[in-house]
Amino acid sequence: MIKTIFFFVLAMFPFHCINAEQDDVDHYLSATENGKVLDLEKLQSFVEVFENLDDEMLEQRIQTAYAEDIYFNDTLITLYNRDALIEYLKTTGEKANFVKTTILDVAQSNDDMYVKWLLEMEFEVFGKKRLSRSVGMSHLRFDEDGKIYLQQDFWDSASGLYRHMPVVGGLISWVKKRIHR
Repeated sequence: MIKTIFFFVLAMFPFHCINAEQDDVDHYLSATENGKVLDLEKLQSFVEVFENLDDEMLEQRIQTAYAEDIYFNDTLITLYNRDALIEYLKTTGEKANFVKTTILDVAQSNDDMYVKWLLEMEFEVFGKKRLSRSVGMSHLRFDEDGKIYLQQDFWDSASGLYRHMPVVGGLISWVKKRIHR
């Protein structure tokens, strides 16, 4: 039974080739920081959406940034319209003590834009505050009005979120320690 659980967990979570005791995010950031000044003019509405998810202006910012019909996938959920995105981000903002997104880099190829970011989120689990830090990337596409109609996020949800959850977090830590011996 334990072997079955172990192999199930192995199949579900990506692995990192660094010391299990080291914070994955800090390792990644130290390996990629380059001091580059970013041009965020085209991304301003995207950046503004994620500045503060617990704000009465969130709905208006989402309406400014996103088209009505969208494809939005952040590895946790897939949404197909702006109203669903509004509800999802409002709920996320209400559950978190704070959410901060820092843009690290931007690349563009034809109509596709790729945004590397650091997401920091504080939330409570059984009355205990947890800080989650995760590096990820969003693939964005904009319509002719400059609104986002496609957002596909790529990030390590196991390290960024699930490791803070009771039971699941313990399993992730246990697997990492076993792999990185």
